[in-house]
Amino acid sequence: MDVVVTMLVIAAVAVARSVVAPTDGESVRNVATPLGVWLQGLQQEMPLFAAVVWGVMMLVVGVNAGRYGVKYSLYPAYTLMAIPVFGIVAAGVMVSRDYLLTSAVALCGLLSMKYLHRCVMRGGRFGDLSLSMLWTGMMPLLFAPAAVMAYAVMPVLVLVARPSWRDWAVAVVSLLFPLAAFCYVGWLGGGDFLAPVKAMHEAFMTPSGFEFFASTNPAGILLIGVLIVMTVCSASLVVSDRYSLKVKARAAMRFNALLLIACAGMFFVPSCTATAFVLAALPAAMLLPLMFVRMGVGFTETVYRLALLLAAANTLIMFIS
Repeated sequence: MDVVVTMLVIAAVAVARSVVAPTDGESVRNVATPLGVWLQGLQQEMPLFAAVVWGVMMLVVGVNAGRYGVKYSLYPAYTLMAIPVFGIVAAGVMVSRDYLLTSAVALCGLLSMKYLHRCVMRGGRFGDLSLSMLWTGMMPLLFAPAAVMAYAVMPVLVLVARPSWRDWAVAVVSLLFPLAAFCYVGWLGGGDFLAPVKAMHEAFMTPSGFEFFASTNPAGILLIGVLIVMTVCSASLVVSDRYSLKVKARAAMRFNALLLIACAGMFFVPSCTATAFVLAALPAAMLLPLMFVRMGVGFTETVYRLALLLAAANTLIMFIS
């Protein structure tokens, strides 16, 4: 119950603060993409409703991330720490004011993680793998930097979680299907078949104007440092703690660790914005709870409380600056 309340407080405070006192970095809009531009237009008509949707979506995604970790037995002990971890990463540093677009990206990411973990932990059905990749393939149509993860990194990571060429072929076809379907629909309407591909490439290469270090303060940078320490600790447990993790859980955790690194790479893409924090929050939420169940209570509680304190300080600084 405490972790859910923590997540609720993080979501409510982050949304309220971003509405009342947004920073320059948070106000940078995402570069228009084939589906993202429609959500951005809808938000202009209902800005407050869009903020409420983002707050609710953040709570839903965080709670479900914690639930999936338990449901699919990813950890050697019961823990719901994925819930507050998602909130800290997704909203503790900064929040993109493209609320509807960010909500859609978060939902796609959640469904992608759900089906992939179900595929790895429960039988390896092609249907689950295909659904996971379909939702992943939707992300670049919403958020241009996600093309790095969907089209370049994800096909490689699938071989980490499911080392089979048949699985790899299913994954690649499913990843490309949303884009191919969008091209086909546009072609039926009389347009160029490759127009969506060209639009996505242009969006990917267009600078958004987002500057990472110019958009953060010392508290936010320290928070990122604490999260990096937590990530290193969790990833080291995947490598060194051979006997506490099941074979399938270890594959899932390797996937989450590598995906988190790939998400960090999105911050170097010209079109990147604060929406990237949401995509990074999902693998972080699935990976970092491993630290809480395998390392000393004193250390983990100290690091967790420090992360919450820095998130609160960062929010206060952004509000008064």
